[in-house]
Amino acid sequence: MRWMGLVRNVMLGREGLDRELLLRLTRDAGGGEPRSFLTTGNLTFTAEPDDLDDVVTGLEAGIAGVLGRREIVVVRSMDWLGQLVAEDPFRGYERQDFELEVCFIPHTAPPIVADDLADSRPTLLVDVRDRELLTARPHSRSSLPHGNRLLERATGQPATARAWSTLERIHTHDAG
Repeated sequence: MRWMGLVRNVMLGREGLDRELLLRLTRDAGGGEPRSFLTTGNLTFTAEPDDLDDVVTGLEAGIAGVLGRREIVVVRSMDWLGQLVAEDPFRGYERQDFELEVCFIPHTAPPIVADDLADSRPTLLVDVRDRELLTARPHSRSSLPHGNRLLERATGQPATARAWSTLERIHTHDAG
């Protein structure tokens, strides 16, 4: 099965973590056929569903060994990503007007309770899913609440976010 992995708080090429090392750490953790996308710790790999938690734990440990700090690796199946992209949840939101993001908590975290989310205005909550928060932040207001902060406060879990365009690119490039 193919998975998308999103490493929190990393920029490849900094702190000793480059693309080739991230791919090697993924292989060392048990992830097969790893591919890296862009420079913000986005990758895809194969693993059996029963092995996924071990791959994630091993990858997080490998990254911690390089960075000197632990960062989460959020995973979702590429099938899940394909369904999300096909749904086009941000249709109706103009990209020139909004920063469109999907914020993630780990796949092992308890589901999000929508009522626990703080007032997000003027950030718009496009959708609240089990472990994802889809937001649209107006470009004209740079100090708006970020979805990660809303999600972390509501769940007590670390979160990471990706621009909608990044997720679309991962879907397109991994499939191609």
